[in-house]
Amino acid sequence: MNKYGDRMIQKMKHLGLASLLAVLSVGGVRVIYPTASQDIALQPLALDVDNPALRRVGGLIFQGAWELRSRNDDFGGISALTALADGRFLGVGDAGTLIGFGLTLDQRTDRPFIAPLPDPQGPNKNYKDRDSEGIAHDPMTGQFWISFEANHAVRRYSRGFARTTGVARISQMQNWPSNKGAESIIRLRDGRFIIIAETLDGDTHPALLFSGDPVEPGSAVSAFRYRPPAGYRVTDGVQLPDGQLVVLHRRISFPQGFIAKIALLDPAFLDREPTVSGSVIATLSPPYLVDNMEGIAVTQNAGGTYIWLISDNNFSVFQRTILMKFILPRDLSSKKPEALAAPGFDAL
Repeated sequence: MNKYGDRMIQKMKHLGLASLLAVLSVGGVRVIYPTASQDIALQPLALDVDNPALRRVGGLIFQGAWELRSRNDDFGGISALTALADGRFLGVGDAGTLIGFGLTLDQRTDRPFIAPLPDPQGPNKNYKDRDSEGIAHDPMTGQFWISFEANHAVRRYSRGFARTTGVARISQMQNWPSNKGAESIIRLRDGRFIIIAETLDGDTHPALLFSGDPVEPGSAVSAFRYRPPAGYRVTDGVQLPDGQLVVLHRRISFPQGFIAKIALLDPAFLDREPTVSGSVIATLSPPYLVDNMEGIAVTQNAGGTYIWLISDNNFSVFQRTILMKFILPRDLSSKKPEALAAPGFDAL
């Protein structure tokens, strides 16, 4: 068989696998390894195996990707990601698990750990108390906030997750569906918070804007709507150094499987518009590397601003935990959202 025929067979295999992923994405087959190992291994991946030199994806430039693996039975299901001041990352799994790691120059993880969240364990707790979906972090105080989408709540934790320092069951969240609640929590540098539900009412997500810490009773809350690209749902978001928000969206389609879109949003619109939407700057879809992308984080150094994505493998043998790194070009990050492509279109 010639090279063209081989590539066609490979593409058909990828197509079949993508279809299977779309069917199994909600419930997957969990893989249990009888160990509490703290090790997390890395395997470098290409953005496109047929075009290993490819770097440009819409408005982003690909820097690297890795599959993360561990023998620990609690590893996986990462629903959100945040960057820490020491250069490491902290992911939160949708089974109430913290997954921390950094990256070394020789493709190894730095000080990895896998540990349960404080409190949502014990005889009077169940999965709904551990269904953690979003994470926000204040690097100045070291505090963390975790959103829970089943038993709708926000929990605040002290530095290092030593203890829980507050719990809020916000009234405006209590009528959200039990499995489509607070998917994303974003802390703005001015102290405000945004919570976006996974559920869709028509073509928009219900969302809340807090004047301060959502766990504190003195924080005022106002409702707004977020409109994702058509056919997509919000999975995570974070504020960029320039003040804009970068929002991650996911879609599961047949026969492609998973697709992800990254968009920019000016938070100034939150104060003057009842419904807001971002401007798409990049799309990840087959044959590009992509999975169930649910977490996004931002780092910055002298080289520029970097966007990191991570996938939720649903504890499924058919999915992977993939970490991806992109650089946001300075000319793109300096533009206002209205100067980018309109929502639903890619900036090429």
